[in-house]
Amino acid sequence: MNTEDKEENKDESEIGINVNQTPEEAEDSEEEIEGFSKDEEENELEELNKKYLRLAADFENYKKRMSKDRADSIAYGNEELIKELLNVLDNLHRALEHSEEQEDSKALRDGVKLVQKQLLSSLEKFGVQVIDASKGSDFDPTVHQAIEHAESSEIAPGLVLSEMLPGYTLKDRLLRPALVIVSKDVEETPEDK
Repeated sequence: MNTEDKEENKDESEIGINVNQTPEEAEDSEEEIEGFSKDEEENELEELNKKYLRLAADFENYKKRMSKDRADSIAYGNEELIKELLNVLDNLHRALEHSEEQEDSKALRDGVKLVQKQLLSSLEKFGVQVIDASKGSDFDPTVHQAIEHAESSEIAPGLVLSEMLPGYTLKDRLLRPALVIVSKDVEETPEDK
């Protein structure tokens, strides 16, 4: 065999053609090759379709998450500023409590009450609400923080006895819990029995 014949046989074997095959055998092997490549193409197409669907779903989730984050940013973007203003409101409340001890500061007290009321009104426009922690209201651990339990014969156990520091919410989010004293049963001493 010369080198050209060797190269020709080599090319035929690489392609998968057997020169010694009958025409029917050659057609069968050709159909197998086509069938195999069609199955591969279908599998690859199915895989690519699945990847596409996952990518589309991920993108939809991303868009929803970004939309929610944007809405939260708009609704709660001023939360830190409001928290700082609550400290100012607390100081106004303390000033009012202190001024009530002195008789001659009625004009000052009225001015501070007016400023306090105006600040609360402004905060309410932005969705800030005062948490109810009045005497006798139900203790709610989601919005109240018990700093003490005190015995009380006039209020049932588990109710708010007094409020030490008011709490606030911003729309549906807790800014600061109300610090409260919660009532408990009066413990009987051996002398009471």
